[in-house]
Amino acid sequence: MKKEVAPELYNYNKFPGPSFARVGDKVVAETIELDLLEDYRDAFDQTAFGQRFSPLMLKFDYIVGDWGNEQLRLKGFYKDERVVKSDLKISRLDDYLTEFCNFGCAYFVLGNDRPQEPLMEVEERPHRKRRSRSNRKPQRSFTVKEKGEKNHQRLQQKNKPERNKKQNKKKNQREPQESNRSFVIRQK
Repeated sequence: MKKEVAPELYNYNKFPGPSFARVGDKVVAETIELDLLEDYRDAFDQTAFGQRFSPLMLKFDYIVGDWGNEQLRLKGFYKDERVVKSDLKISRLDDYLTEFCNFGCAYFVLGNDRPQEPLMEVEERPHRKRRSRSNRKPQRSFTVKEKGEKNHQRLQQKNKPERNKKQNKKKNQREPQESNRSFVIRQK
């Protein structure tokens, strides 16, 4: 049973891009000009292409569109001279069509004379706060801000001498042990 999809839901892009027009063997938009190299079984549909197109596709030298289950799928390929994986080179187009596309499906090939690298957007990752070993114990929280600040300062002043004493004790305990260390060589 075939699923019915309303025509207004065919647009898969949240942010629709430029509107394309076909002029002879050229496909043009505001700043984009592509050459229609091959149009097997009249596969090129400018509205479907406009809905599926993403500016990321401009980094490829060739854009291949194939129809399967009444949906357009776009795939990018590079020229053979480029240093990329061999699966992404245009010489592997026949392999792609036989392995990944329906047998005898309609497809088209667009040539991009001026490939562009996509602009990288800087993602801001949330910084994780790391707690130091001394802050592992949960501290009391006070509802009144002033009391909380005063008590927090008192706790810090009390904890500093205690912490320093503990650290000094550990150092003092290590020193005699380290000075008493020696190697014993056994004789046969």
